[in-house]
This record gives sequence, structure tokens and C-alpha cells, in this order.
Amino acid sequence: MNLKPVAILLNLLLLTIPASASYAGDKPLQTVIHDEHHGGLDFSLGDSKYSGELTYNKSYMVNFSVNPPAGSSIKVAKAYVYWVWSKKDLEGIYPQFNASLTSSGTAVPLPEGHMYTDTKGFVSRYDYFSGMNTCDLSGKISKSGNYSISLANTDKNGSTFCVQGIGLLLVYEDPKSPIIEYWIGEGCDMLYADYGITPEVATTTTYFKGDINLDNVTDARLITVSPSGGYSSGREARNNLFFNEKTSSIPVLGDIIQLLFGSGKSWENIYQTNETVQVALDEKPVADYLEPAENFASIQDKGDYLLATNAILVLKFKDSESSEKMSS
Repeated sequence: MNLKPVAILLNLLLLTIPASASYAGDKPLQTVIHDEHHGGLDFSLGDSKYSGELTYNKSYMVNFSVNPPAGSSIKVAKAYVYWVWSKKDLEGIYPQFNASLTSSGTAVPLPEGHMYTDTKGFVSRYDYFSGMNTCDLSGKISKSGNYSISLANTDKNGSTFCVQGIGLLLVYEDPKSPIIEYWIGEGCDMLYADYGITPEVATTTTYFKGDINLDNVTDARLITVSPSGGYSSGREARNNLFFNEKTSSIPVLGDIIQLLFGSGKSWENIYQTNETVQVALDEKPVADYLEPAENFASIQDKGDYLLATNAILVLKFKDSESSEKMSS
């Protein structure tokens, strides 16, 4: 029997069928909101700190100070809960918890949102789940003030998990502000360039689809979030962020091409966390590297282990662009 065609077929199947979970970049973040209006966008981790192991009924809380511009209204409010080591004994399971929002001494329960998860994807001990839960707070956060988001483990059967932090996204509308356009990407992609996974494979890419009039852009920001980035291995950070840049560009020569022809941009070792603060939040100015369509950002692990959970692109336009867009 000639095994060569069989081998070729198997290789094609491995290349075309995505893995359900692994250290590779196989769960790219997806745009869940794309919009434009007068206003602004903020992302904060509040006073997030690593929780340690949360057993049944044990709680965790993060405090936030909300200060939108006077005269504005909050259009989008979302909470992101970053968790790891979700298990019962030696089995990985999904965490069970209730969450609430407290303001001015009043606590309100929060509805269950979407859960994004990933694992290392091969059979071994300690293959526990990591992930991010989202919660819609629109209508629950509507004005300036101090807010607290808390949660408690509700599993009486003995499962535990750890919380690395909580993020709060606020998008507000303000008629006195310029037009902004934004893409909000969410998910959970576990990346680790080890166990045969190369940095090129341990790369996840988020696409910000749509056409952009570059002549009318006055500012552009790329906001990314990476729980565990730069810490979990106990070694120095080894990760990359790319914006409109191929992840396999040649060092030095790639920098020269970028300067001459205005291509994308890359940054090394930007995600830094420690034993206390285990969620890395980064913001980069990217206006000089925008393309008129199909912009993208890539997060790459080079051996320190990280999660990619949030990627947000925010553009600000000239007043002339604002009037054109609002009148059209």
C-alpha cells in the first residue's frame, strides 16, 4: 500500500482543521462592537490584584473611579473578569460565580455574560481552564462615581479558581467631542512558544475591518490586554505586539523598510506583570501606521506564556470629518 497519499491527506487535514484548544494562536479575538459617534473611550483595571485561590463563598472585589466628561452619557459599559486555574481536584472545569456591582452603598446583581476559554490542549496534569467572562453594565453605570465589582465562588462541590483582575470598558457619547470610530475585540487565546510551538505559531491576530479616510484621522490608539504576560514563567517578559506588521519580518532590515516605506510597527516585551498585578494593559499610538482598510494587530508569545483577551482600536477624526459623517 502506498502510504504517501495518506500522509499528504493527513497533513492537509491538520492544516485546515483548527485546533479546539492549544498554546497556538487558534482562537483569534473577534470584533463584538464597531461603531462611530461623538465621544470617547476608556479602559481601566481599577485596583485589580491577584486573588489567590477562591474556594466556595470566598469573594473578590475591584474598585473603579468613573469620571466621564460633563454633559456626556455612557453608551457602552462592560466588565471583563480574567480568571485562571479553574479546577476541581486535578480536573479542569469552568468556574461558577455570582457577580454584583456596588455604588453608593447599593449592590445590584449582574447578569451572566459571555465566557471565553482556552487550555493548553494536550493530555497532561494541570490542564486547567483559563478565560475571561464579560458582563454588560450598560444602564447600570450611568454617571460619575465610585463603583465596585465583586464576585464569589458559588460551587458547593468544591471547585476553585483564581481571578487575575477585572477590566472596565466605558464608551461615552459627548456632542462636544470629535467623532470617534472604534472596534472592540474580545476572546481568550492562550499563547506559549514551548512544547514544539514556535513564536510564529504562538501568535494571534485581530482584524479591524472597514475603510478609513486617513486624511481625516487626528489620533489612533490601540489598546490591548494580556493576563499573565511577562510573569507566569518566572522569567523576563518575552512577547511582541504588532500593528499592521507581518510577524516574521527580518530584524534590522524590517526596521529600515518600515522607515523608508511607512509600513507597520512592532514592539518588544511590552506586557509586564508580577505576583500582585497579573493583568497587563497596554495602549499604543498607532496613527502613523494606519492603513486605509483591513488594519490588524497581532500578539505573540516568545516563551513567557500569556493570554490575549482584548484588542481595541480607537480613531479620532477632524471636525470636518465629524460634520460629514453626522450629516450623511
